[in-house]
Amino acid sequence: MRFIQALPRSAEFAIVVLGAFGYFVVISLAAVFQHNAQVSQVSDRHLLVLLAYELILLLALLGFLRLRGWTIERFDLRLNAGETLVGFGLAGVAYLAYVLVLVVVAAAWPEAAQALQTSVISSPGISLATVIAASVINPVFEEVFVCGYVIAALQKSGNPWAGVHVSVAIRLLYHLYQGAIAIGVVPFGLIFALWYRRTGRLWPVIVAHAVTDFAALLHFVR
Repeated sequence: MRFIQALPRSAEFAIVVLGAFGYFVVISLAAVFQHNAQVSQVSDRHLLVLLAYELILLLALLGFLRLRGWTIERFDLRLNAGETLVGFGLAGVAYLAYVLVLVVVAAAWPEAAQALQTSVISSPGISLATVIAASVINPVFEEVFVCGYVIAALQKSGNPWAGVHVSVAIRLLYHLYQGAIAIGVVPFGLIFALWYRRTGRLWPVIVAHAVTDFAALLHFVR
């Protein structure tokens, strides 16, 4: 415990970020360098394995951060109806930003726009229970670390926007395996990061991510 508490902040940051997203970033970059980046066909079994992996990492890294002095209050998780409604609104704003990006891409890069239209994130046959579980566990896992932790940890850096930039960059990196459709995570990641940096409230971001995941996966429920 003393060893963990004595670690420098840079080591803490590396452990959390690499622990949470290192595997996903490596897989995404490998797909890009092999010139076969594409949207994976996600099955029910694949999602369940992924959720189990994320849940284990979530508990392990939160335990590590707890030993480092981090608390839930530091992320300002206000679980109430008002903050939940704000999350729905945030999801709407992020979706509008996503549509705007698609319009710009379609005008400037027709080939990418066509790839986006033909991309499929999953194959039919996912159960509703798995979709609900994915829409709860995945948003909590991602936003606690890529948004909440990264931005909070870099708040005292020399660049006040460092947290936003790093958060969006990490989010993009572990989605690169999706190919052209990965561009869609940029407006979502930017809106979420800007919101959290300004308000310090993470629950609306988690809700917005959950709404987005649920809407995207619901179409593939068997």
